Amino acid sequence: MTSKNKELWITNLSKVDVSLADLNVTIRSFASVNLLDSRHYSITETQANASIKSGSIYKKRDKIRVRVAAPPPAPAITILQQETSLPSRARSGIPKLVPLYEEYNVSDEQYAEELAETAEQDRKPRHSRNQ
Repeated sequence: MTSKNKELWITNLSKVDVSLADLNVTIRSFASVNLLDSRHYSITETQANASIKSGSIYKKRDKIRVRVAAPPPAPAITILQQETSLPSRARSGIPKLVPLYEEYNVSDEQYAEELAETAEQDRKPRHSRNQ
């Protein structure tokens, strides 16, 4: 705890966030925090020691642990890139064959007439009740 940059690391070991009321700090679940970090907190060493001896850190010692040293840095996440067997060129060397269907060569007027016939059939009841 005594070094050039003073550090006081605590770790929340519980599944819930823990509030340290006397320090006005909330420690997230499974997180380690340096309480004497002046960039994030404005806590003095005497406040932290008082909390450890008889304050909220002492009361919640079943959830909060004071660390002797800083936690190890998290390993860098690397993105794995797998080589694929697909060709990388933009155009294929194989010509694309588009089949031509004669059934689809219908003019707009013929298509409209066919739709009109099916619309008339849809309006008629399927089964007559008078039979």
